[in-house]
Amino acid sequence: MDYFKLLGGLILLIAAGEYLVSASSGIAKHFKLPSLIIGMTIVAFGTSAPELLVSTVAGLNGHPAIALGNVTGSNGVNASLIIGITALICPFYVSRQSITTDSMFMFFISAIMILFGYTGGCISRIEGALMLLLLIAFTAWSIKKAMATPAPATPESETLQKQENEKKERSLWLNIVIVIVSLVGLSIGADFMVDGATNLAKSWGVSERFISVTIVAIGTSLPELTASIIAAIKKEPDLCIGNIIGSNIFNVGAVLGVATMLSPIDFNAAGGEANVTLPQFLTDSVWMFGFELLLLVGMINVTNNFSLFKKSGKFTSFFCVENGLVGRIWGVCAIALYVFYVYLLLIND
Repeated sequence: MDYFKLLGGLILLIAAGEYLVSASSGIAKHFKLPSLIIGMTIVAFGTSAPELLVSTVAGLNGHPAIALGNVTGSNGVNASLIIGITALICPFYVSRQSITTDSMFMFFISAIMILFGYTGGCISRIEGALMLLLLIAFTAWSIKKAMATPAPATPESETLQKQENEKKERSLWLNIVIVIVSLVGLSIGADFMVDGATNLAKSWGVSERFISVTIVAIGTSLPELTASIIAAIKKEPDLCIGNIIGSNIFNVGAVLGVATMLSPIDFNAAGGEANVTLPQFLTDSVWMFGFELLLLVGMINVTNNFSLFKKSGKFTSFFCVENGLVGRIWGVCAIALYVFYVYLLLIND
């Protein structure tokens, strides 16, 4: 029964998240909101909604290990396994902004999360609120900056927009109903998944932390995997890498921020396997940070920079952040490192 709960909850989360994104985009278009705002808010929320619901439900039900492990685990999965699989299927280029701006904020908010947990032995409601405010501020700044420098219109983009306008759109009220039903589905799916994961952890003799960092994290990251692969195949590299970086930022700022605002995480509290200790939190967070650094290496394209160094002899060539190719060799390395991480978790659990 617990397997069905875990699988059923996962399927419900994915399906509800997909419909939530689609219907919300329809509502936004009805009110003529810019596509940029749709992508940075509605789509980002839709692909990270499973993490948000799972962590919130887990925290409220007294399972902080699942709430926190889902965030650190999902971010690690996104930056290694998800991008690794995407690069294997279809290598893609990334923009300078993804490297110099978006990824830097991802590192910053990840470091803030680690600092909050390390210094106080807990992540309090105030600290959760601060992480959420950082996310809101960065999103607002990004939207303002993007709207100030709109992308130039091209014949291809104009044709695509014309095709989109010609498509039959659902009515406003139908989209509203779909959003409401999707939110209910997300809530039920999160309940099923947390309950199934908790019971399976007990029956397998492993900790809730291990289940959350691996199975739950991979399951809730499937929307990001789907979106990244489709974006790479359609030659939309900014959407592909932006989806991952944006989801990682959202997971720390909104998912963990909201979860801790509702139910603070105390690393010193007694609670057996349902609790997570400070050393465990630091271990998972350092691995998450390491996976994100690995992603940065893939984006910078170290191989290409080494070739530039051989030609020019300038040491600064290693720090070139012009468009880099995230290729299949990097994808294999990222996947292999994630598998090694799961192995270490299992033998030390």
